[in-house]
Amino acid sequence: MVDMVETEVECCKIISKDIKDAIVLEGSPELGLIGNILGWLLVEELKMEEIGYIDSKYFPPLAVLYKGKAIHPFRIYGTEGIVLFLSDFIIPPNVSYDMTNAIVDWMERNNSKEIITFNSIVVREKTQGVAGAANSDESLERLGKLDLPILPFGNITGLSGTLLTKSMQKGIPGSCLFAEVLSPYPDPRAAAEVIKVLNKMLGTDVNPEPLIKEAEEIEARLQELAQTVQGESESPAYM
Repeated sequence: MVDMVETEVECCKIISKDIKDAIVLEGSPELGLIGNILGWLLVEELKMEEIGYIDSKYFPPLAVLYKGKAIHPFRIYGTEGIVLFLSDFIIPPNVSYDMTNAIVDWMERNNSKEIITFNSIVVREKTQGVAGAANSDESLERLGKLDLPILPFGNITGLSGTLLTKSMQKGIPGSCLFAEVLSPYPDPRAAAEVIKVLNKMLGTDVNPEPLIKEAEEIEARLQELAQTVQGESESPAYM
């Protein structure tokens, strides 16, 4: 049996197994829920094992149901060479700083190779699919070899932003993949575009087709709803 190791900071703690020399991924809900959608697909497709969780008294009162079973809302998964920190809720701002310290401390202890985070940018029209940013020249050069457009200016919000800066201070290479989204609503199609880039970065072969199918189902339901609303608006009014 592998022992669980506790990493504690002021307002949260990580309870997990140690996995050495891995690439760390972080997925938490931002606009379009990209990190969360993508994270769940990785868990299923790579058959990742739950190796721990993050806990805090500042988390919302929440349990997540998965196949009828209640699981922790912020879990840590692992498979060969990859660790995923996956949250099913928006991280409270007052927790982000301490949580970042805990995650980076975990990475230092486990000699993690790099961190890849996921975020999104709202656009009027999708053109490039995925853009990137990095915390080092090494990581920036790697993104350039993937022919990704680089975001030259702006702010990276949420946990992904603080993780990039804190890992930079510790000399851990990091990058962020941004999906283009049209609205804050869940966008599986945008997450599928990120998966294609991530496959190149990790050498994996995760199939994005389930996300494309999910996107088509959402789009069909929205179209049906729009037609229903339009039909109701065109119905004659009687006094």
